[in-house]
Amino acid sequence: MSADPRSVFRFFAGVLLAGVSTVAVMSQVGQTEAVLLFNARNGTGIAQEIPVGAFQVDGKLLSPGSGKEPSVSVKVSKGYNIRFCAEKTGGGNCEEYGEGTHNLVSAGFNFIKVWKGEPTPSAGPVKTIPPVVVYEERNWGGRSQVFLPRIYRSFRGEFGKIIDNHAMSVVVTKGFRVRFCVDEGLLYRGAGDCEVHEEGRHNLRFADSISFIEVTDLADNSPKDEKLPVVLYEDASQGGKMQGFDTGTFLASQGQFRKLANNQASSIAVKDGYRASVCADEPAAGGDAVNCEEFGPGKKNLKNRKTASYLKVVKESK
Repeated sequence: MSADPRSVFRFFAGVLLAGVSTVAVMSQVGQTEAVLLFNARNGTGIAQEIPVGAFQVDGKLLSPGSGKEPSVSVKVSKGYNIRFCAEKTGGGNCEEYGEGTHNLVSAGFNFIKVWKGEPTPSAGPVKTIPPVVVYEERNWGGRSQVFLPRIYRSFRGEFGKIIDNHAMSVVVTKGFRVRFCVDEGLLYRGAGDCEVHEEGRHNLRFADSISFIEVTDLADNSPKDEKLPVVLYEDASQGGKMQGFDTGTFLASQGQFRKLANNQASSIAVKDGYRASVCADEPAAGGDAVNCEEFGPGKKNLKNRKTASYLKVVKESK
């Protein structure tokens, strides 16, 4: 039996609203007049207000419609813009719209950004410019690989088509920064000789030695991970990729672990005054998460490594 479209959209709305507190970038209060998202075409159906900010959501939670046309449309107020992208980091295939009512080309988006002001130079369905492209030859020749905002280690097979110690040149899009290092380091977050590049085309100073790459979105004003109450780490002893969390509940299946994939965390750090529950299984409808570990302040390894799918962070009462 197919799901009730209203219940599906309410679920979508809940995910979106969760994003406001957990993954919003520069979210502003009182701006919900900016955009209305509908679960039908031509601005009809059930509507969900979207405030100014950036959110990770799954567009396929809405009705896909009949045939190839998705049942998703958007109404944008004057002076506002909205962008839907396939990648959770804002990359991949994107659609961007200004004032008016628009039917989306695809419901396969995982990222929404709403802002007030000027649109980006190209409007309508667009292919975004990759943040960083690395090449195996000097002067931007040979095999190439696109890198999105996150960290990459060659020894873990994260360089794609670029072989270890073969990165020689790079093109960096405006608004991004890339750091190259010759060593991964003890915590696997970059060490040894490193070089940093921003917008432009660059030949690498440490070419033929690169084993670590980190791409940063300069527009991301989110708090530093280590400043947040709880941090999950990819590796034991607080090593590898990390993601910080404020109070709330977070589901890996909804992309709310951000830089950590589902079943990837191996250790945790909890600040004084907070507690965290890390669970291997997300709660079923109306139920509780299961296979959980409880953590107070301090740094610990998870007993159930590489299984975390659910996190709850609470502030201890005095």
